[in-house]
Amino acid sequence: MRREGAAVLVGAALLGGVLSACTTTSATAPSLPVVSSSGHGHDDSIAPPSPMGTGEVMLTLGLAQPYQPIATNGAKDDYRCFLLDPGVTTESFITGVRFVPGNPDVVHHAIAYRVEPSQVPAAKAKDAEDSQDGWGCFGGPQLPAQGNADIGSINSAPWLAAWAPGGREIRYPEGTGVALSPGEQVVLQVHYNLRAGDGLDQTSLEFRTVAATSGMRALDTMLLPAPVELPCRSSESGPLCDRDASVKDTIARFGGESMRTIWGLQLICGGDLTNPQGGATQNCDHKVPYDATVYATAGHMHLLGKSIVIDLNPGTSAERRILDVPAYDFDQQGAKFLAEPLHVKQGDVLRVTCTHDTSLRDKLPALAGIEPRYITWGEGTTDEMCLGIVTLARD
Repeated sequence: MRREGAAVLVGAALLGGVLSACTTTSATAPSLPVVSSSGHGHDDSIAPPSPMGTGEVMLTLGLAQPYQPIATNGAKDDYRCFLLDPGVTTESFITGVRFVPGNPDVVHHAIAYRVEPSQVPAAKAKDAEDSQDGWGCFGGPQLPAQGNADIGSINSAPWLAAWAPGGREIRYPEGTGVALSPGEQVVLQVHYNLRAGDGLDQTSLEFRTVAATSGMRALDTMLLPAPVELPCRSSESGPLCDRDASVKDTIARFGGESMRTIWGLQLICGGDLTNPQGGATQNCDHKVPYDATVYATAGHMHLLGKSIVIDLNPGTSAERRILDVPAYDFDQQGAKFLAEPLHVKQGDVLRVTCTHDTSLRDKLPALAGIEPRYITWGEGTTDEMCLGIVTLARD
């Protein structure tokens, strides 16, 4: 099955989303309970999976034993990658994914990445080098990059699926799925936020799979990242309100890969590497790599996110808004399924635009007592992101 190598085109996923609306079991697809967005917490009860479809086989993957999250270098976040072998022996399609966070008090989000056979030795080496289960992995699995090296931490391995608070069981549209081949393995990255608690975790995920047939359409997801350059407010002050000091602190917490991502986003989005334009609103244009059909969209930011939109061919007579989240809520990141699948052409432009609000530092309990800082792209709970997500299939 064909794999694409575009800069930010990766294996199909919807961050915390669900495509069950277009399947025969959509009415029974359960949601993951959420307690409160203001507290950035979620219930520890997990809804059961929806009924199995014809020909589906469930594969359960997860941590072999409980893991104790540990933050280092003054951070409150632990990113841990675990290599899992689905053991498929024939060409298959993933038709649904269900994440089961083992300790919801500390699991901030989780992402399943596809590991190509050529990357498996590197993943095993990283696992063996670390004395604990898995390995530390800020930004991604840190495997040999696929595609654009400027944003290697975003693009080191294709996404298969992801979960964040508010996410539900993922069911892909009937007749579509995510290709999974023999020899491929999975990296499960779990982001632990130790501001919210501690304790052992044993997160798992379930893949619904069917044998590959000629009638199935392979889904991919196009990631649309944009820079985050969010200065302190005029009423705020402190050493980390200086951008250089803040970036240095980010590197100290998460390593040099974070600097590569910050610079890489300026590069691919037409920014200024030496004097980035700061502001609450940032955007970035990305070209569609091939003729395709878009099924769903989603957006991802952290706790200071205010709004996110995705526009198709902005500034032209064919302009169309395909995602509009005017009041972003971290705890409700479900995907938005298009009323009708949308055909796009190679070279069409997708623009993601995010607005963040630093005043939320004064309002959210999860950010209480956090020192004011200039915020750039980062995966820590107190850092930020601007990420559009488009699920599509090649025409």
